[in-house]
Amino acid sequence: RLYVIQKEALNTFTGNLKKSKTAIDYLDKRGVSQEMVEAFSLGYADRGRKVLYDHLRAKGFDDSLITQSGLVFTGESGLHDVFRNRIMFPIFNIQGDAIAFGGRAIDDSMPKYLNSPETLLFKKGETLYGLNVAKDEIREKGYVMITEGYLDVIMCRQYGFLNVVAPLGTALTTGHLQKLGRFTKKVLLVFDSDAAGIAAAKRSLSILYEHGFRSKILLLPEGDDPDSFLRKNGSRAFQIKLSKTESMVDFILRLKGDKSDNVRTAIGIIDNAKDLILREELFKELSEKSGIRESVLRGETKRYEQRAGIGSERLGATAKTAGFMYDEEVLLLSAIVAFPDRAPYIFDNLNMDRVCNPLIRQIFQEIKPSAERLNMNTMLGILNDEGKALITRLSLNPGFDIEHVDNNIRDCLRKMAHCEIEEKIRLAKTAGDLRLLSSLLAEKQKITRRKDEKTA
Repeated sequence: RLYVIQKEALNTFTGNLKKSKTAIDYLDKRGVSQEMVEAFSLGYADRGRKVLYDHLRAKGFDDSLITQSGLVFTGESGLHDVFRNRIMFPIFNIQGDAIAFGGRAIDDSMPKYLNSPETLLFKKGETLYGLNVAKDEIREKGYVMITEGYLDVIMCRQYGFLNVVAPLGTALTTGHLQKLGRFTKKVLLVFDSDAAGIAAAKRSLSILYEHGFRSKILLLPEGDDPDSFLRKNGSRAFQIKLSKTESMVDFILRLKGDKSDNVRTAIGIIDNAKDLILREELFKELSEKSGIRESVLRGETKRYEQRAGIGSERLGATAKTAGFMYDEEVLLLSAIVAFPDRAPYIFDNLNMDRVCNPLIRQIFQEIKPSAERLNMNTMLGILNDEGKALITRLSLNPGFDIEHVDNNIRDCLRKMAHCEIEEKIRLAKTAGDLRLLSSLLAEKQKITRRKDEKTA
């Protein structure tokens, strides 16, 4: 029945589009052809608060099923449509069944892009947009092109590039790669050349090599994605760009910054590769292009692992990613590495005296004075080799879903505050200070209440 309700929503949205001049004009302005509108079953969600909900009720679907579909949410006055006044991008599974939707606002509403919540049918970390129509071409060409958004996939197809997919507003995951591995083990990453695009490329390369994929990179001119580049320059110019793709080693070595830091970044990516033959090839290429002997690079790998280990035995049963242990302190540092603009908020809300890991505390102390103007190069310029090794590793494997960075930060700060208050309560009990104990218990209750409100 969930498939049936998604199909009914799909038919509703595609029908709405035919009747909405505003939505049609928006797609025309974005250069989307009628052929692509039909190929991707694009649609439009009406402005009304309950238009889809009322339609689904009229079709005989009950509230429980409608809620499970992810198409409505519970507001103050009952159930309301999730998507309103948005261009709708149906998300299909590999078999071609609609399982979810993405919506792009056509006014100033935020967020600009909105995806269905995860449901029994839809797992964002396992779903790639466009894979249902691209899978045969991926097999035929022997590689997949990974872009960042719906319109990138659509415009690539419109201009004749058919082996293109995109994750749904999140970084590449193991689930994505398990799906892709059925069709190819070769990937071309196509990203913007701004700081966010470069960071995304580095993270993607790390997980791709970890899962045995051979990868190349194409960075488009800053400010361009495949959608805008193709509309401005056409398929021939894009094809020329595709003939100038870079290997991982070339891409990393030409990044701005100190050469030795870039070499360490490349080593960090190679270190993730489990395919021994692939590791050998990458070490050889890195040696030839960096001018550094292979024996030195391999020695650096061992030191890199030792320096970036940060005492994982102390962390116990905390989150583990790619053989590396993460606790709240590491995750907060990782958030700063991925999103330096979050540093002021983190430092404003973090009790530095409660940071237990000496390396993390040292890094925080050294970068805090530069919090307002922090970036990766600033951090690499400030820190010693041990600190550089750790933040390089975190830049490749953040340890959290970067789409939910702010939730991650709040959760980590809340857990650390909870641990701190528990310790103070223990000391107050030991000292027999009942007034202080009462105050601390009230403070603990506030922290717990904030957590409950967040998860409600």
